Amino acid sequence: MNLVRSLTPLLLLPPLMAIAAPQPGQWSTTLGAPEARSFYQPGDALELDFSDVVASEWQPLIRLELDSVDVTEMVTWEALGLRYQPVRAMSAGEHELRLMYYGDDGSVEELGYWTFEVRQTAAFKTITIDGNSELTINQRLAEHNMSGPPDYNADGFSQWSAELQSDRLRIEGTGELAYANRPEQGITGRRLDMPQFSILAETERTRIAAGDQSMGMESLVMDGYQQRGLQGELALDTFDTTFRLFGMSGNRELTIGDGLGLSDPDDRIIGARWESQWQPGDASEIQLSSTYLTGGISELDAGSWSSTPTTRVKDGHAWNAVLDGFFLERRLRTRWEHATSHYDFDGRDFGFDAVTDSAWSALVSLDPNPTDWEKPLDWRIGVEAQKVGTFYRSLAHSNLPSDIYLRRVYASANRDKWYWDTSYALEEDNLDDFAAYATTETSRWNMQLGYDEYEPPESGSVFDLLGQPSYSLSIDRVNRKDKQTPTGYLPNDTRVEGIQASAAFRQDDWYWSVELGTERFTDHTGWQPDTDTHNLGWQLGLEMLEHYGLTLGWQGSQTRYRDGGERIDQQIFSLGGNAQFIPDRLSATVNLSLNQNNAEDDPFFPQRDESLYISGQLDWRIRKPESNRAGLHLSLSYSGNTLRDRLYGQDPSNENQVWLELRTTLPTAYPGGMQ
Repeated sequence: MNLVRSLTPLLLLPPLMAIAAPQPGQWSTTLGAPEARSFYQPGDALELDFSDVVASEWQPLIRLELDSVDVTEMVTWEALGLRYQPVRAMSAGEHELRLMYYGDDGSVEELGYWTFEVRQTAAFKTITIDGNSELTINQRLAEHNMSGPPDYNADGFSQWSAELQSDRLRIEGTGELAYANRPEQGITGRRLDMPQFSILAETERTRIAAGDQSMGMESLVMDGYQQRGLQGELALDTFDTTFRLFGMSGNRELTIGDGLGLSDPDDRIIGARWESQWQPGDASEIQLSSTYLTGGISELDAGSWSSTPTTRVKDGHAWNAVLDGFFLERRLRTRWEHATSHYDFDGRDFGFDAVTDSAWSALVSLDPNPTDWEKPLDWRIGVEAQKVGTFYRSLAHSNLPSDIYLRRVYASANRDKWYWDTSYALEEDNLDDFAAYATTETSRWNMQLGYDEYEPPESGSVFDLLGQPSYSLSIDRVNRKDKQTPTGYLPNDTRVEGIQASAAFRQDDWYWSVELGTERFTDHTGWQPDTDTHNLGWQLGLEMLEHYGLTLGWQGSQTRYRDGGERIDQQIFSLGGNAQFIPDRLSATVNLSLNQNNAEDDPFFPQRDESLYISGQLDWRIRKPESNRAGLHLSLSYSGNTLRDRLYGQDPSNENQVWLELRTTLPTAYPGGMQ
């Protein structure tokens, strides 16, 4: 009895200690500050300090969340705290850290919450450098009847991008180096050059960019393509207004030696752009813009047969005004543009003055809300028109067709698994009705109907056997007819009608498809023979044993002259295979194609021949490229072609070659992830 009384305090000690020990909600937790800094760097570890020892039975109930992502599995527990080392470098900016307790009884309690900043240095939030470099060496081991590049060649490229961002300024740069051991095979005609580069510096309201860039949106005065030059931009709060000044090369520059492309006054375009946005209501927005440009482009005289043709400087200027409105929560759009150009077609000081002409375009499109049916119908419709004068041409949009008047209406819809779209366009040229040229009107109509099944077929159904289906049907028609034909020329009066249909079916490890079509050509003038062309094709693909694949295909077409009955037949057989002998390490591909042509009774070009093309490649990835570590890839390839003439009895011609290729790739990143 005395023994029991003496042991009772000892038996009660553990429960009393548990009651006396602080509960999770009573802990005091602090986030350790980075050493000698007021911010964290991307690779820094996060350390939490507790006021009391965390018993082992509490640890499974405590979770650490970084930006709402649970990272507890990467946490290291210590005597009076925990430590989290990011697997990947944290991004610059503000981050959130939470320490949570999830009790066995379903209770949830927040034990700590912190926000902290990640930046690269005290001056810059972000310093990043990304690059990818590749060098390829090719050695031809054998060849027969092949002509082409030398037996040995090497080429490479290196793409780089860098970004510096402080609290008020962001600087971004990109560049590309190109190498070729034979200058004549390089894209710049040099062994080593920089065909592309750009530098951008911007603040909240200003922006300066140099190098290869897009100088403006696509319009009647600019094509929107990348060009080398310099531009500056200023943004104002008033009506969300932007002013831009730019200068660019008239011709595409490819070498670093050309600089910004602004040194030659005869090959330079300068301009300005203004844009403002106005919101008359919550569901409406109106954009106004205008662009003006002037300058010249140096071009060789295309009509000269001299070995040293004359260089002509074609100068001029152009401007446009654009009104672009979005209404009904941006579901209704109306756009109108007018442009005027002044262009010297024959070149400066070559006799003829520059010519002034104009162009305009208009667009109205409607994209209403889908219907509230059980299976909603989403549809849209639009009309557009464009008229470009006979002598309209902008220095910055030389590819824009001139002397044309285009009208087009289009509509499309989709509901559940069905989609449909159609359009009709009417095009007319020779707007000034010059008697020396034909005035031709072309109409184009097309329609496409399709069905895509995105759900697995029901078990036991016919599609469970055939495969998950998708279908498409396309119909088109083109009429081309002269409204005016110059004396001595044959008139245009043709029609081309076509219909194409296809069906494809997919299973987990195989797929197959079939397509057929027909096209009818009719010349109402009788100058060209009327023809009917029919085509049929199918393809089968198999995925075998996960790492092996096989493809089979056949395509056949037949063209028949409707009057005489002559035929032209063609068919193509194809066979392909791929295998991964060692996944992600050793693989091989092989392809075979047999083309047969039979046009013995063709009245214009009789022929009957066949060609067999075979290619194969064995790839060995010696080492996988990783950040800041080069990878190695070795390939052995073969290609051969055999041509047989079955009509004139000529001897077959054979050509083939074997190449060995070694490629090394080095991806580079700073700051890199934790290794």
